[in-house]
Amino acid sequence: MITPENGMLLVALLLLFCIAFSRYLSKAGIPTLVFFILAGMFLGSDGMGGIYFDQASIASNVGNFAICYILFAGGMATRWESVRPVLVPGILLATVGVIITAVLVAFFAYFLLNFSMLEGLLLGSVVSCTDAASVFSILRSKDMNLKGTLAPLLELESSSNDPTAYMLTITVISLMTSQGETFFSFVLMLVMQFSIGIALGLGLGWLGVFVMNRIKLNSDGLYPVVAVAIAAVVFSLTQILKGNGLLAIYLAGMVMGNSKMTYKTSIVRFFDGVSWLMQILVFVTLGLLVFPSQLPGIFLPGMVIGLALMFIVRPLAVFPILHFFEYSTKGKLLVSWVGFRGASSIVFATYALSAGLPAGQTIFNIVFFVSLTSVVLQGSTLAPVARWLGQLDTEDHALVARTFTDYEDDLRGALYEMRVVSSSSAVGTVVQDLKFPDDARILVIRRGNNSIMPTGKTKLMEGDVLMVLADKTENLVNLKSQWGFA
Repeated sequence: MITPENGMLLVALLLLFCIAFSRYLSKAGIPTLVFFILAGMFLGSDGMGGIYFDQASIASNVGNFAICYILFAGGMATRWESVRPVLVPGILLATVGVIITAVLVAFFAYFLLNFSMLEGLLLGSVVSCTDAASVFSILRSKDMNLKGTLAPLLELESSSNDPTAYMLTITVISLMTSQGETFFSFVLMLVMQFSIGIALGLGLGWLGVFVMNRIKLNSDGLYPVVAVAIAAVVFSLTQILKGNGLLAIYLAGMVMGNSKMTYKTSIVRFFDGVSWLMQILVFVTLGLLVFPSQLPGIFLPGMVIGLALMFIVRPLAVFPILHFFEYSTKGKLLVSWVGFRGASSIVFATYALSAGLPAGQTIFNIVFFVSLTSVVLQGSTLAPVARWLGQLDTEDHALVARTFTDYEDDLRGALYEMRVVSSSSAVGTVVQDLKFPDDARILVIRRGNNSIMPTGKTKLMEGDVLMVLADKTENLVNLKSQWGFA
């Protein structure tokens, strides 16, 4: 019998074990969160844990709750300066690209798997979004500096395409379960959901900034709690008013993250931790919901849909959109390959289970299989594929990250890492003699396990790592070559 104490101990040990094991998954380019899905499967009725869980409605509610805070955290960590250059192609991929994906998958399911057209469209809608958690995890774990604006484009797309996939999913389910509804009424519903979601997301986001800046609390630790409550109000109120809550909460997070706000840096970091906790929660829950004994039966249809998504559907959704922007063919191929399916798709698949559709269980199992294989196969090969396509920035390898979610309050420019090696002429030199350009400054020096706030008299030692903020790459490249930094 599982007591509350035994359950708490089991959960704690599971968390610690999975996090400790994550370093080995990261080396293989596989997101840590995949391990939590496997952990849920291990604890489930077909696994060693023997926990019987088949409540799709509970899993759906848990998933919705988790996705809300994952999107809010993603919105808060989105810097407008980084998003702006990729805003148009990113939004097109997150809307038009999602619709193209859903329709193409529907045709594959209809002609190859004997699904009805509506069942195929439901399957396509569910798998039409890419997974932000997987994209973020793999890009960071492999320390890949992708050329140009590829990384911000991929992260913007993956963090903003859930609302479109969500709307398509609930619309198709409504078409399959409602009587007497017209196509026009559903188009009107989509327009209303987008309009209300955008209006309330932006409006409540600005209101949230106003509240955070005006409220006076006795404890600094209460400010993140207020932000949690604001996020809940944004989502729930938008849903009550028949808008798209996922779109609204992402926009509200973006507004708050890009405004001057009390304790903003600490709040952003708090939500980064909340996002991880929510991702773990939803992955373990979805793992519990899966019955592994049923997966062999959908191996063939799962492979058909998975391979079609990777090699046909995703490129056909990406290339026509990016054709109108300055991306090379190899860049488009890389964007096509980074089409990871993940938690959001599996959560949306629980809607089909909850609705009691005849094909609900089959769709859920196929989506689970496709998502897991997509993350493992495409995630583990992303670095080699990017290198093969020549989309890694090898000349500027000191750049810590080009992704827009690496946030520091009120800092402008890019963050660079410069290492003092034994052959460097900077060994023994004081900081002021390095003569850094005016648009660059050393934020901190890492020396062993310590961090040093530098002054002009700080003497550099072999092994020091300088974290430098700069506006222009070329100035630092020259400085790096002059002093022999690695």
